[in-house]
Amino acid sequence: MRPLALPVALVLAALPLVAHAKHQAPQSAQTDQKVHKVEQVADGIYCIFGQGGNIGLIVTDRHAVLIDDQYERIAPGLLAAIKTVTDKPIKYLINTHHHGDHTGANLVLEKQVMAIVAHANVRKRLETSQAKLEPAERGGLPELALGEEDSRVRARLDIHLDGTDLHLVHFGPGHTDGDVLVGIPAKHVIHMGDTFILGMLPIIDTEGGGSFEGLVAQIEVVASFLPEDSKVIPGHGAVSGKKELLRYRDFLRALQAHVKAGPGRKPKELAESFDTKAWPEWQPVSPFVTWESLFAAASGQGPGIARRP
Repeated sequence: MRPLALPVALVLAALPLVAHAKHQAPQSAQTDQKVHKVEQVADGIYCIFGQGGNIGLIVTDRHAVLIDDQYERIAPGLLAAIKTVTDKPIKYLINTHHHGDHTGANLVLEKQVMAIVAHANVRKRLETSQAKLEPAERGGLPELALGEEDSRVRARLDIHLDGTDLHLVHFGPGHTDGDVLVGIPAKHVIHMGDTFILGMLPIIDTEGGGSFEGLVAQIEVVASFLPEDSKVIPGHGAVSGKKELLRYRDFLRALQAHVKAGPGRKPKELAESFDTKAWPEWQPVSPFVTWESLFAAASGQGPGIARRP
């Protein structure tokens, strides 16, 4: 994976000097839940499956880096799964976006890590959602933020850790307005968060700043530079490669072309006239995401998610 020549717009908060100790796992979550499965993706890189979005784990000579963390209630099980791979301290937790199935364990894990890293809009949205909570229930906000509130501004942050380089890149709005892709160039591995999903229809959270056209553009960019032998960790679904990503790109292009060929048609009409059988890799998960809700987002007529996570 070659380095990306992108303009940089970084807003860096001060790094904490010690690990956090504010939040403990709730008593109901103390029992280790055996829901996690660990799969090695490359040397020192793993994908952890469980309940929620796929988790990335990168192990360097002296540290570990975690990408997303699923739910607070199963955080003990996640930590147990990590222990099967490494005892090295987790230096950074990276959030690919703000949805709860990717950030829910921030509250527990903030005491385990040096800093939580995400796009500026992730911090903003998490902070807003926590405003109605009691002070004791708040926390787990990103302390290192890249990018700007205007999600159209591209941003990049490079992390150099023990000889391992991580590239955090925001290409613009797509699944949300705070999507961050995490590339490990030397290993030809990329974690794409929910900008790339297998098994279920793509979700365009327009209420969360997402954009169908932006998602198509993101996938086009990634497909243009990804090496042929790359491993791709999707937000949901099996670890894949460039072949699957190109298939996803073609699927998004087909959706886009179908909308443009029928201007003025309602999402229901678009869904009923689209050849869904040609794309068996992507299925609706009613009532969460349906063909109608997908075409609502693709045609700019409504949210792309039937029920928010």
